[in-house]
Amino acid sequence: MNLGQTLGGNADQYLRTMTDLSRDWDEQGNGTPRRILISGCADYSMLAHVLHAFARAQVQPRITVLDICPTPLKLNGWYAKSRDTSVELVCSDLLRHCCVEGYDLIVTSSFLGYFGPNIRPRLFEVYAALLSVGGRLVFSNRLRPSSEDTQAGFTSEQTERFARKVAELSPKLPASATLETADACRMAFDYAAIQCPFPVNSADTIRRLAADAGLKWRTGSHIAGLALQRGVTGPTVGDGSDYVFAVLEK
Repeated sequence: MNLGQTLGGNADQYLRTMTDLSRDWDEQGNGTPRRILISGCADYSMLAHVLHAFARAQVQPRITVLDICPTPLKLNGWYAKSRDTSVELVCSDLLRHCCVEGYDLIVTSSFLGYFGPNIRPRLFEVYAALLSVGGRLVFSNRLRPSSEDTQAGFTSEQTERFARKVAELSPKLPASATLETADACRMAFDYAAIQCPFPVNSADTIRRLAADAGLKWRTGSHIAGLALQRGVTGPTVGDGSDYVFAVLEK
């Protein structure tokens, strides 16, 4: 429906970063398959981008997909099978996950909003513990100029506009995906009701979290988002909000 964008609209940045990293690994040529963790997935988009990036450099990684919900894991399993590849699927809370070998790369997208500022230090400590020495953490996250202590959900007006747009666009979808107007509207209201992320104010928040966890800030960029549907705004839709794209190293 063009209400949101895969990987927060930062797909090109992910592809470039992972392609460059895979080529670096290929040049090092130590013969050991690199371990990659997809941390929280929602769908199979991140897996698709990881596979595409590493295929460019003809590097075969060992991929673990982790999510607390089994549904996106089933989607990732289906996609991996369709690409004639295998991935490890782990249904777990990331904060309880461990990997003795360590990961060479951890990728995630718009994940920080699920954790309040009191939990984020622990999140970055877990990421640091999961990475092998020299491993990278690559992610993007929406920036919002509001209190990081308070969850930012859809307002009543935003919900109404969002639901109206979903109902308007549903009949234009392919026949197999079209919903009855009433069902589309109801599902839109249900979706808006559960989207309450904790905001991230600026890249400085991430710099502090990284430094406290012993992670080095390699690169960071401020990316302007795109407003996809006129008049539709909210914490998880493409409403023109800015993003930070960060690469950290252990």
